[in-house]
Amino acid sequence: MSVPGAGRLCLALVAFGVAVSGVVVATDGATFAVAPPVVALAPVASTGCAAAGPYAAPERGSVGLPPSVRLCATGPLTITTPGTVVDGMDLRGGIVVDAADVVVRRSRITGDGSRAYGVVTTAAGSVRIEDTTLTGRFTEAAVGGDRWTAERIEVVGVGGDGAHAGAGSRLRASVLSRFAPGTDVDGLTLTGSDVVVEDTTVRMGGEHRSAVHVSPAGGDGPIVVRSNVLGGGQYSVLQDEGTGDDVHVLDNRFAHDAVRAPLRLPAAAEAAGNTYVDGVPVR
Repeated sequence: MSVPGAGRLCLALVAFGVAVSGVVVATDGATFAVAPPVVALAPVASTGCAAAGPYAAPERGSVGLPPSVRLCATGPLTITTPGTVVDGMDLRGGIVVDAADVVVRRSRITGDGSRAYGVVTTAAGSVRIEDTTLTGRFTEAAVGGDRWTAERIEVVGVGGDGAHAGAGSRLRASVLSRFAPGTDVDGLTLTGSDVVVEDTTVRMGGEHRSAVHVSPAGGDGPIVVRSNVLGGGQYSVLQDEGTGDDVHVLDNRFAHDAVRAPLRLPAAAEAAGNTYVDGVPVR
């Protein structure tokens, strides 16, 4: 693991247990299995930043970096040790995750245009990101790669896309908003299969392309977009033609501010239970 500013940084290693519990969702007579990864953390004896103090669960409804956490400044990181915990960092640049079962939490990651992603996995990497704020300029997106889970993250004021969700990715209970202008900007691009986006708010401007852009490159497993608040863009949810027939857009609430339409989906996609924020059905 290469760690710039090592004199200020002590990364803690913890033991991980990963348990996958299957969830079966039924909609209009059709069923599909969703198996989100659940990461169980062992107690943390120390943290990456001593000033941040011991880990405490965030308040209910918290999104992004908790305001009371003190941070330690550092530069870009490449993580190569499995089970590494990055906690309490004020990081400029980005994190490359080249190891399994990494955790990034209670941190702020600011893009300076030198990195493609704020947090990205390699072919060997998997990561859980929680209670973290990502902002600034990334040349691709704030989060990217396969096998990542993000909960209670805030993506705000980003130049570029919000996140690229590759195979096995999960995004929950998060907020993506206030993107820099750009006609090719998406809040969230789903690039792989076996992806779940739920209980998340994604709000875009009218000049942006979409809040959720479904464009998988293949693979097995459903793509599920459910119980979110979505708005803005030319289309708030846009699926490219010929890209996957196991797509489910369910029980979302849409703002009335998409330029063309809230939904643009191929006939093979499932769309059910979607309404505008005032309760009017989206047809």
